[in-house]
Amino acid sequence: MLEDFKDNSFYLYAKNIDKYFHAYLFEVNDINDSFPIILAFAKTILCKHHYKNLNNCKDCNKCHLIDEGYFEDLKIIEPDGSMIKKEQILELKKNFSLKSSNDNNRVYIIKNADCMNPSSANSLLKFIEEPESGIYGILITTNKKQILPTILSRCVLISLKTKEKNDINIDEVKNLSLFMKNIYHKKEEMIPYLKQDFFSLYENREQILNAFHNMELILDIAINLEYKKDNINSQDICDIIINELGDIDLNKKILLLEKIVKYRAKLINVINLNLNLFMDRFIIEISEVL
Repeated sequence: MLEDFKDNSFYLYAKNIDKYFHAYLFEVNDINDSFPIILAFAKTILCKHHYKNLNNCKDCNKCHLIDEGYFEDLKIIEPDGSMIKKEQILELKKNFSLKSSNDNNRVYIIKNADCMNPSSANSLLKFIEEPESGIYGILITTNKKQILPTILSRCVLISLKTKEKNDINIDEVKNLSLFMKNIYHKKEEMIPYLKQDFFSLYENREQILNAFHNMELILDIAINLEYKKDNINSQDICDIIINELGDIDLNKKILLLEKIVKYRAKLINVINLNLNLFMDRFIIEISEVL
């Protein structure tokens, strides 16, 4: 359950989430090792208490049914042999085309999502592109580069993967940490220039999407440093993050992470998005809540 992962910044995010997106991609080191926390996340979507009562629920046995593999509104797909086949995705779509008998949210989990063949991946893409209310997808992979780019671009990426040294370019860390720091300090005379500086580095939708993902990674490192956890990123990267973001308290780092996840999901989900207005709203909202 989520309480078992309270030293992980994802736990902090999941406990504070108030809105779920239609598709998530978890990148992990080991699928079996990470599956309990991902299943716990699925329970937060399926449980009317959002899994906050943990094992103390008295009027709901959903989590017990999920653990026993009998909950009809949760479907878990694994490779059939070495591949996830188109027929498995079609069966999923058929099952989820029927309304839940209990009017529940419904969740599907695809383990080893990188094992989809082209037919199954394209079939899933159509399912993700036209999400129905109350249906949420969770894909799990050890290598996001093996996921069809059009699927990847429509998912909120959550990395539970141990980061390698220098996984983020040091100049990127400097630029994005300073950007977040300037928003936090609410120097009003600087706000009109923040968007201009940002667009000078990130010119198109793909680059902006990558920048938002890297801000998530930077905040993940910053939160781990707050917990004094060993961090295998380079000391130079850690020093930059401490220097630029060290005066932002933990709760505000978590809030900032949530807002960045929210806006990155919007960037993914809204096709004809005005990037100028998008960044205006992002900067204003962040400066107001921090």
